[in-house]
Amino acid sequence: MDFKVDKYIVYAIIVLLVAVVAFNFEKLTGYAVRDSPTQITITNTLPGGDVLKDRTVARLEVRNSFPNQRIKVYNEDGRYEGYSVNTENCKVSEVGSIDYTCEADIYVSSYELANNGRYYFQALDRKGNLDGGKVFFTFKNG
Repeated sequence: MDFKVDKYIVYAIIVLLVAVVAFNFEKLTGYAVRDSPTQITITNTLPGGDVLKDRTVARLEVRNSFPNQRIKVYNEDGRYEGYSVNTENCKVSEVGSIDYTCEADIYVSSYELANNGRYYFQALDRKGNLDGGKVFFTFKNG
C-alpha cells in the first residue's frame, strides 16, 4: 500500500515539474538562445542627419527585443545621462520567433542634455547588461 502512495506522489511531482517548465519555457531558455543582439533605429526624420533638437521625441524601433526592454541614453564618454524608457507596442518578429520588434518614444530636453553634445541610445538585456549596438545622435538646443 505504501508503494502505491509513493508512486502517486512521484508522478504528481513529475507532472508539476513538467508544468512549471512548460509554462516558463521562454523565460527559462528563450532569451538565452537569442541569435542576434538588440538593434535600435531612430525612425522619425531628424533634421541635419543625426540631430535631435530640444523638446522633441525620438521615436525608436527596437528589433531583436523583448517587451519592456530598457533603453538608456549615454553621453559619448559612456556616462548614463538619466534618460531611460521601456519598449512598448511589441510584435513578434516572425512566427515561432522569440524576438520582438518594439517601439520606444523618448522626450529629449535641454534640462538634461548639453547643446552640441554627442549622445547615444543603447539597450539593456534582462540582467541589466548593455545589449546591442549604439545609436549616436547630436543634441541641439533650439
